[in-house]
Amino acid sequence: MNIKSPFVLKQIIEHRQLFTQLVAYIEEHDGDVEIPSRLYRFIVRQAIQTEATQGNDRERERIRYTLSEDNLLRERLIIRKDPARGTLVLAPFVVDMLRHFDIGRMRGLSQAELEDLRDGLNQSLAAFQELPIDLENDDFTDALRLLRRRIQDTLGKMQESIAALEAQGDHLADQVEQQDVGSLEGAAETRKALENINRIYQRYILPALEFLDPKTLFKKGVPAITAIRRIAKLAEESDHPALNEEMQLSANAIQSYVKDIDSLRLSLERYVRQDRQQRQQYDAIERAFNTIRLATEERHDDSFRNLYIPVRHAAIQSPGTFVGIKRMRFARLDWHDIDHRADIEEFTDRRIEELRNQLDKAGSVTVDPARARRSEVELQEQLRQHQIQALFETWTIPDDCQDLHASLHEYLGSHLEDYTLNDLLEALDWVMALPDFKFHARFQHLEIAHGELALSYHPLIPQEAPVKEITA
Repeated sequence: MNIKSPFVLKQIIEHRQLFTQLVAYIEEHDGDVEIPSRLYRFIVRQAIQTEATQGNDRERERIRYTLSEDNLLRERLIIRKDPARGTLVLAPFVVDMLRHFDIGRMRGLSQAELEDLRDGLNQSLAAFQELPIDLENDDFTDALRLLRRRIQDTLGKMQESIAALEAQGDHLADQVEQQDVGSLEGAAETRKALENINRIYQRYILPALEFLDPKTLFKKGVPAITAIRRIAKLAEESDHPALNEEMQLSANAIQSYVKDIDSLRLSLERYVRQDRQQRQQYDAIERAFNTIRLATEERHDDSFRNLYIPVRHAAIQSPGTFVGIKRMRFARLDWHDIDHRADIEEFTDRRIEELRNQLDKAGSVTVDPARARRSEVELQEQLRQHQIQALFETWTIPDDCQDLHASLHEYLGSHLEDYTLNDLLEALDWVMALPDFKFHARFQHLEIAHGELALSYHPLIPQEAPVKEITA
């Protein structure tokens, strides 16, 4: 008996809560499209048993014939069946339909999938540059039909990707917030959820932002949005305003998803930072514990003496265990062109004169040791700042600079004695205050390690002049 595909799809949709198990199997095997035949038969038997419990014998027989593997193979809903290996392959649109019903089973677009979409649009751009834009030309209409399909595919996949990432991100965030971190099981579940959030952030969020950013530089080709806008420009130059408007609207529709992706980035970024900070804290605590344990074993004997470790023991002091870089940033103030150097020199001269007068009267000056040490530290910091500023009076930002942090790190490391990452932060403050500073942060996490410290940052890249796009 041959039952047509509309009736087959209707039965699958009515029992979709069972057939979503196929999507779960595919996701667990990282996109493997082959499904065991026994799994499909088990799901069909479950659907038949559901109708049998309700006493629908006629419906049960209908499901048996409708969802049989041979019938799906005849209707091209199964594109390949391998009896020897016991596997079958469902048509891609059937899997996509099942994913659509269960948003929790959907997943975001990976770097490879986004690259495939971008390559397709670049191929369409190359075809439009070679072909004359003529709606009467069959070759051109074929290229245009393929371009429209690629644009629709990009829009549909981006929409599904955002919905899937929102659902998964909200679910994992709820797990982190609701777990009891005081228990071992709660801490383990929280850490697992944070690792999954970090995986989503690195594997799906950041590549999507780079895909949607028209300023992203690729070794081969141009961004997807740029390719569509260039096709629109070719249509305008060939006097096809309708095609120009269609392409411009398509580019705007794809670019509009950047707001949704950026909102996801902001909502997940604090959990990503929490995951990284938690791993660093665990490592620091483990190092400190091992140090104390070794010190205890060294001092311990079989008697009950030497039970305590001295406070000044190296294990208790633990210099560098929880040392981090923290800087407070304040809003810049307008001081109405006050000459600070002149004010400092005037204060210094007046203070020196007061100390000399005090020395002449009393014969000696009593200095508070704590204040003297603090003044010495402040003086060293000021001298260090002047030294850094003097270095940058003759330094210019390289023309090919694609990471300002790395360039400053390399320059300061070769010109400053006893260089630290604190000097890098001081130099960044000074460079960013320049009037001709035109850099913007890129959606990427990098890290610079120097000594015992590490600095996590978003790379600063040159801000290009805005490109005038056609909006007609």
